[in-house]
Amino acid sequence: MKKINVVTLLAILLLAACAAPAPSGTVAPTNTPFPTRTRTPTRTPTPTRTPTPTPTPTPSPAELLSKGADAMLAMKSARFQVTREGAPVVLDTQTNMSFTEITGEYQAPNRVSAQINVTIFGNILLIRVLWLPEGNFITNPLTGKMESAPPNLAFNGAALFQAWGIPSVLRTGIQNPKLAGMENIEGVNTIHIRGEADGAVLAPLLAGAFASGTLYPVDIWMEQSTYNLVRIHIAEPDGNGWLIDVFDINAAIEINAP
Repeated sequence: MKKINVVTLLAILLLAACAAPAPSGTVAPTNTPFPTRTRTPTRTPTPTRTPTPTPTPTPSPAELLSKGADAMLAMKSARFQVTREGAPVVLDTQTNMSFTEITGEYQAPNRVSAQINVTIFGNILLIRVLWLPEGNFITNPLTGKMESAPPNLAFNGAALFQAWGIPSVLRTGIQNPKLAGMENIEGVNTIHIRGEADGAVLAPLLAGAFASGTLYPVDIWMEQSTYNLVRIHIAEPDGNGWLIDVFDINAAIEINAP
């Protein structure tokens, strides 16, 4: 019997082991890589931008005064009071009749009635004056009857509300207007504007009371919501002055000829 070399036997056994099939149920490992997962990037939504509103420019003092002139010309009616601060002013040069206070009513477009406290021959009397399209009339202090008014009355009630009166002063007559603040005048919230006006501009309101070429300090108060005129104050260099109040705007007022 032929002997098998030990080394040869070991080699045969090793080869047999390598050639033997893998045991049942055993899965040979694979090098297949894991599938790549594509991630959709999260998109941050673009925020909705609210447009910034354009700020409304604040009207200048001159623009506010112009609004006041427009409001005055749009009035259908009003009541007013003119108060003299200081020495009385001559109303009628023929009789030397002077006055310190006027209360009146206005009916658009050109009808004015006024009650005037006057001093004549040392006596204090109450007279009535009418400025109407039919003519101007005044109470005779002696008889109490209405008659034609003299043409040289210092005060022209119709001028207060006409385009060439206070509205003209407001629109173009105030120099260097400045906002002085917000104030409450007898329960009315007002805009207070301060400026100056030449005597020639103020002359239509009170004939002979103002000197042309002289600047008079003027304070104006207008209602905040409507720009309706509430008050005007005019100061004179000698310490005297004028206060004009306007109220009961668009009230039921009817003024008839005598």
